[in-house]
Amino acid sequence: MLRAPWPCGVRRLALVALLLTQAGCSSTTFFYNRLDTLINWYVDDYVTLTPEQRTEFDQQLDALLDWHRREELPRYAALLAGFENDLDPELNEAAVERLFVALSEAADRLEIRTLDLMINFGAALTPEQRLEFMAGLQREQDEQREALLTRTDAEYRDDVRERLADNLARFLGRLTQEQKALIADQVLEYRRLDGPWLADRDQWLMQLEAIIVQDDPDWSAQVWAVLEGREASRSADYRLVFDNNSRVSRDVFRDVINQRTAKQDQRLRRKVNDYREDFVALTAQADKRSIKQ
Repeated sequence: MLRAPWPCGVRRLALVALLLTQAGCSSTTFFYNRLDTLINWYVDDYVTLTPEQRTEFDQQLDALLDWHRREELPRYAALLAGFENDLDPELNEAAVERLFVALSEAADRLEIRTLDLMINFGAALTPEQRLEFMAGLQREQDEQREALLTRTDAEYRDDVRERLADNLARFLGRLTQEQKALIADQVLEYRRLDGPWLADRDQWLMQLEAIIVQDDPDWSAQVWAVLEGREASRSADYRLVFDNNSRVSRDVFRDVINQRTAKQDQRLRRKVNDYREDFVALTAQADKRSIKQ
């Protein structure tokens, strides 16, 4: 699964926002129940499938989403319950660390399952379709390079500041001037990782394309080897910047929430409860489908 091109650490905060900030049960359920359609639209941007391939992909995607409903959504519900308990008397560093680690592990589990689906389904594609898919990835990479590297350092900081503020405001409501000032001050500690992130992605895209072009019988095992080794191949500087930005994101998340007003606290708890109920309801839907089958 492709990593979102956000400054490292912000991606995890955005995942928190995704879990906590959608508006109400019906909206969340509506979105989740249409994930198959949204994913199909995404795939269509990269490769043209035959009707038979589309049917096979839909079956594999249904299995992935069923796993996510049954095994992951109950974990999300429990995570939100723990998060709400950790709000009193205030979020501490250990609680935020637990939350971000849990979110990271959830993202990794989903990433592995998604990669497994894509690589297994890739066996049903022709060599030409695989090259078409790689061309789509490269096109996206070029678009990201243009969008990210043309920014000045000041524009980069503004983008990070706005993203952080927007994500937090979605579940806290309007931020206070003190909260906005805290974000603006903390953003100065971020270090740019967009250049190294793109360079890292250039490297593994080149490796993947070489495997696809060669089209050996064990190409899928070779792809897994590249993906599994990607983390270990990153430079020490890359890791230092990643760790720095992740730390800053956790600090911003904790400090802004701990500065919440009484009104913001009510909104936050309502959002958490709504989301937890959504996850429980969606899990129940999966159980009902299993009984009918």
